[in-house]
Amino acid sequence: MSSRTLNIRASRAQRGAILVTSLLLLLVLTIIGLTAMRMTSLQERMAGSTRDLNLAFQGAEAALRDGETLIATRIARPETCALPPCDFWGEGALPDPATRGMPWWNANGLELEPDGDRTATTQDLPDLAQDPRFVIEALPVVTDTLTTGHEVPNVRDVYRVTARSSGGSGNALTTVQSTFTRRY
Repeated sequence: MSSRTLNIRASRAQRGAILVTSLLLLLVLTIIGLTAMRMTSLQERMAGSTRDLNLAFQGAEAALRDGETLIATRIARPETCALPPCDFWGEGALPDPATRGMPWWNANGLELEPDGDRTATTQDLPDLAQDPRFVIEALPVVTDTLTTGHEVPNVRDVYRVTARSSGGSGNALTTVQSTFTRRY
């Protein structure tokens, strides 16, 4: 038998093996590509959700600072009330704002107004679904000194400021709270 005959028989026996191997390799590459696309899509959604939550936190923080500024700029002790609309809620008159939904916040909360104009109703933070809101609740006063006697003790008024904001899509909600003291 010549070497030429052996080469012909060997090539006939291997026909189709390259085709099957290349198809399997193509299938594996397709699966890897689809998995990479799914992972990229998932990471993109996670990044969007993180950005939305970050926007909500920044909005709530801005509203919280706006509420604290409202307290700090008062010349005299503000009057408190128990029924809406209230700028300053009395002690115990405010239900737990952290557990309330957006309709309650829209009806009872003060809207963030960075310019201090409480009559404007324009949206000040266009990246958010709606402007953040805050409520201020008066808490019991705290004495400044430990002395007792005939002197009128110095007191500090204590307020709890609670702010809430939604993110850019409206799906993320963040509520933050601070305690603010002030002497009048």
